[in-house]
Amino acid sequence: MSNPNPPRRRSERARVAIVTATRQLLLERGFDGLSIEAVAARAGVGKQTIYRWWPSRPALVADVLLEDADRILRPVDDTDDLAADLIRWATRLAAALTTERGNAMLRILTVAGLEHPDVQARLYQAFSVPLHTSVRSRLTADGYDTATAEAAADAVVGGIVYGILNEGRAFRRSRAEAIVRTVLTGLGKR
Repeated sequence: MSNPNPPRRRSERARVAIVTATRQLLLERGFDGLSIEAVAARAGVGKQTIYRWWPSRPALVADVLLEDADRILRPVDDTDDLAADLIRWATRLAAALTTERGNAMLRILTVAGLEHPDVQARLYQAFSVPLHTSVRSRLTADGYDTATAEAAADAVVGGIVYGILNEGRAFRRSRAEAIVRTVLTGLGKR
């Protein structure tokens, strides 16, 4: 016997409209200026459609912004040159997070994460952990013990992200390179 009330499926057209409207409004107004009402109006959907798929404004924002994270979250290459691999990765990360869109994403997710524990947990799992894991994995592949690699990954990722949060789009790629070189110097030769 079939279910007389099958579950409603998400309309891909409505989802795309909601995601697009959310991105536009975030860039125009920021996290604090974004409302579900404004997203619904711009997307041409009802508020109930948004709430059916996202339980809160922060959950919507996190999902929309983290959709773009795959452009930023790339593993560190593993060639025979650890310094070159980490520098290339770090300068690409800095370049991605200092674009208008990347910088807005980082700032909005940081603010939302500070105010909403569920967004903070999503940000940590979907953004912070992959960044840290990329650096740590490359260092352990080069022979560093786990504790050393963890601390070095904290320094590299934290130094870049903290710098960009403080300086915004003015953060220079050369600073990302300097952070990597400083950390590697501190680690010493293998």
